[in-house]
Amino acid sequence: MIDSHCHLDRVADLEAALANDLSAMVTVGTDAVRSERALELALTHDRVWATTGLHPTEASHARDPSVRARIEALAIHPRVVAVGETGIDLYWETDPIDVQLQALRWQIELAERCDKAVVLHVRDAHGSDEASRSAARAVRESGYRRGILHCTNGHPDLLEAGLETGWFVSFAGNLTYPKAHLVHAAARDVPDDRLLVETDSPFLAPVPRRGRPNVPGNVTHTAAYLAELRGVDLHALEGVLDHNARRVYALPSPP
Repeated sequence: MIDSHCHLDRVADLEAALANDLSAMVTVGTDAVRSERALELALTHDRVWATTGLHPTEASHARDPSVRARIEALAIHPRVVAVGETGIDLYWETDPIDVQLQALRWQIELAERCDKAVVLHVRDAHGSDEASRSAARAVRESGYRRGILHCTNGHPDLLEAGLETGWFVSFAGNLTYPKAHLVHAAARDVPDDRLLVETDSPFLAPVPRRGRPNVPGNVTHTAAYLAELRGVDLHALEGVLDHNARRVYALPSPP
């Protein structure tokens, strides 16, 4: 199994977080400092790979040439497998949506230049789907065919945009939550060859670990729930998920 999205720089106990049987973990950068830390972890641990990028709540920093230079330098490193997480987040009152969109477009262009995947974060404000619809438009307009809808919210237009453009759809621990109806529907409908699972640890621990700090090893609970929703054999699904993660991130085959 592969945890396609985690934040190892944020876990309280790194040794415990790495104590699992996963074949690979992708630790995700959210600003320049955390992206540099992600690469440090990838260079220290053979099973860990890194991404580099600016989270949408950090989007204004994309206007700083020195920050852009640091992100761009990291993006070409062979242990960095994607750009992001980038995207649109209107849940937190941070940068205006136009600033977030500028940062998103720059990071998609960077990923294309470096031939890396894009990791897309989308979170709507309460009672609105503006973030999802804006992100869907940005995905379509980019035409870039190598991306991941991280921790998918199940929004139909965003899903359609991602799948039309060739992107993968990643399910996190919130898939196991009883009220996540849109996410459940998406989990049943996304084609086999576009499925990924992740923990987003230390956040979003799945049932039966909900309410505790999350760790990469918990990705197995999400995979089991995904198999149940789709009515398929877990072992067979694990093979599909592993293949998909290696394909989108261009990870080497296991020895």
